[in-house]
Amino acid sequence: MNEKYITKADVIKLDKELKMVPLTVDLMFKSVFTYDLDILKEFLILETGLSLDPKETEITLLNNELPKNKIKEYKKTIDIYVKLNNRININVELNNSSFNEYLTVRNELYTSKLFSLMFESGDKSIDFLEKKLIQLNLNTEDLSLNYGDDIIIPYGIKTGKIYPQNRETILKYLAYYRKMYYTFNVNLTKAELWLVVILSKNFEELYDLLDKLLTKEKKEKFLRKVIEMSKDTFILSEWEKEKMDELKELAIIEDGRQEKQKEIVINMYKNGLTIDLIKKCVGLTEE
Repeated sequence: MNEKYITKADVIKLDKELKMVPLTVDLMFKSVFTYDLDILKEFLILETGLSLDPKETEITLLNNELPKNKIKEYKKTIDIYVKLNNRININVELNNSSFNEYLTVRNELYTSKLFSLMFESGDKSIDFLEKKLIQLNLNTEDLSLNYGDDIIIPYGIKTGKIYPQNRETILKYLAYYRKMYYTFNVNLTKAELWLVVILSKNFEELYDLLDKLLTKEKKEKFLRKVIEMSKDTFILSEWEKEKMDELKELAIIEDGRQEKQKEIVINMYKNGLTIDLIKKCVGLTEE
């Protein structure tokens, strides 16, 4: 591999030798995106739509109790929490579950908790009113949205005469934009392309996508970090655990579906439907 810059030939070769750990793996996501705070800053400004110049914006990692050289420490926190220009707090959470009412409610409750912590930190009311809290929820599952639609939920909190409407939750759906990009060949914005990056399947795909988003130097940093983490034994073991947990969850869901199907078949039979008709309706064999 080239000592200075990784080439396209390098990543094609690498894909034959090493499996890239997905960026959707919790520890991988946190490790890679907090490795270079300038990249994280650019990513957050794009995803939140804030009118900020990355070059003029300061970023502080509020999860700074997690040393980057101690990967296991990342397990202690669920998400990435940062502050921009000392007035905008952004909490980033990656979800591998499909959209449902629970997700929306959970985000509202979590945002309220973070907002309360900001208020309790000793800020004066006038300073507090100028602060903003954004919960950025990145959902890996697909959702039937119109192109360009992400769900933004504004919140307000009333305390005496104070009514700051400076909280919001932004829900983005990664698989949807991947489908738009690869299946329908839609020219995505940089913010949307980043969502596709997180679902990259291999080093070559990641290389091509980052080429559209980052400078050569920043792209190199990002790629090398992903490669490094894909070789890390602790990350690999956590990935295996996540895959096993997912299989267990799918098995539980499938068991539930089978029980429900069994109940439906019995009810159909009790209500006088013939075996042949039931077979056609539910797609099961006679046995």
